[in-house]
Amino acid sequence: MAKFIVRIIARSYDELKGLDKYSLDLKERTAREEDTNRFVVSGMLSEEQIQQLRSAGYTVEILSDLSGAARERTLEVSKANRFSQARRSSELRESAQTGEYMNTDEVETVLLNLSDAHPDLISLIELPNKTWEGRTCRAVYVHAGSTSNNSTRLKNSDRIGVLLTGSMHAREWGGSDICIDFLLNLLNAYTNNTSLIFGETTFHPSQLQNMLETIDLFVFPDVNPDGKIYSQANDDPNLEGEEGIWWRKNRNSALVPNGDNPRYHKTGVDINRNFDFLWSSGIGTVNSNSTNRSQTFRGTAAFSEPETKNVKYLLDRYNNIRYYVDIHSYGEMILYSWGDDDNQGIDPDMNFRNPRYDGIRGIPRDLDYREFIETKDENHLKALANRMNSALGGVRGRKYRVTQAVGLYPTSGTSDDYVFSRHIINGNKNQKLYGFTIEFGKEETGFIPPFSEMKNVIDEVGAALTELCIAVALK
Repeated sequence: MAKFIVRIIARSYDELKGLDKYSLDLKERTAREEDTNRFVVSGMLSEEQIQQLRSAGYTVEILSDLSGAARERTLEVSKANRFSQARRSSELRESAQTGEYMNTDEVETVLLNLSDAHPDLISLIELPNKTWEGRTCRAVYVHAGSTSNNSTRLKNSDRIGVLLTGSMHAREWGGSDICIDFLLNLLNAYTNNTSLIFGETTFHPSQLQNMLETIDLFVFPDVNPDGKIYSQANDDPNLEGEEGIWWRKNRNSALVPNGDNPRYHKTGVDINRNFDFLWSSGIGTVNSNSTNRSQTFRGTAAFSEPETKNVKYLLDRYNNIRYYVDIHSYGEMILYSWGDDDNQGIDPDMNFRNPRYDGIRGIPRDLDYREFIETKDENHLKALANRMNSALGGVRGRKYRVTQAVGLYPTSGTSDDYVFSRHIINGNKNQKLYGFTIEFGKEETGFIPPFSEMKNVIDEVGAALTELCIAVALK
């Protein structure tokens, strides 16, 4: 059964929401209103699903045929560990330029070898929660310009911290590559006092020095290694009861209770619906008939999964982290809070903690509920997102869409909203943590672009991340 990246066009918002009953693999965050009678969302559909929607009156435009893409993409995954013999950062960076997607072993090796090569700059963080398949995950902490030893730096930093995470969804391989490439390029430029160049966007040595000696940088490049390993190893998406390369979730083997698509999604938890932000609401994770959406199954409790626990550990352990970017694909967007409903800055009583609005929130475009956010915070998020977008656009002339995360489809349990909600839960406005999601890549190329295109994307997002860190350092 062939699969296609498609654009679905509805004539009204209600018709767009009517897609819920078809159990489709939609990229809901791409949904947008292009005209009064034109509501659009992209997704990955089979021929049978395309015909079903067309028969129901929807317009379905095919953007790309994925018939051969699964095999082509798995051929672009590194089959060995290119970094096993590379010890210096220059060698690691050279090995990363060979034009293949990194496998999980390579991501881990880069982190280990970088920390060995730069003990004065980098501390390795071994995360406490092993994955369902028993893997240990690691992050790195970059702290430049200090003569303190590692243990002192880890405990006593008073700098603003920035955390980056990648590959939370299994089929979004490029998140890890972006994180690793960003690290390697940044450290190479800093240690050699050279400019950092992404296409037509250039950052000068003085900017990079000030940035790295002013902020703390935390990078967790491979949040969901079990899922990515499975995705990269399976090029047949039509295996009965599995979804091969297009697998999205982790590899929790427990059954999804009452899932709406048991053939392909009978197991696994969507990591980016498992964070403790309106988790119990079921917004965007539970159908109107109270069945779990298999593709976005939220798990049995908030933070039920080791992968989300590891992200939480970093946020709890390093409480100087004030900015967070979660890297996903696809749709060329930079998203900011909130994702559960439209924003408003007038009524602070109308907020996610108020049980009076349970069952009312989660319906974009209506006036019954809108999520409170202070105007200065929303303006700050927009300004930083636009600044990232400007740097990204300078690489090759493409710009992303900067928008509130809710779009036309609400979400709950997401990483970006969870991090921003923390200062409200703990009652400490001095610990605000601003979260962003970057959705890299064109709609046409889907979740896993050909690596020739991925190289351009790596530069674009690398420029955006560098600009964010420089902006934070200037605060």
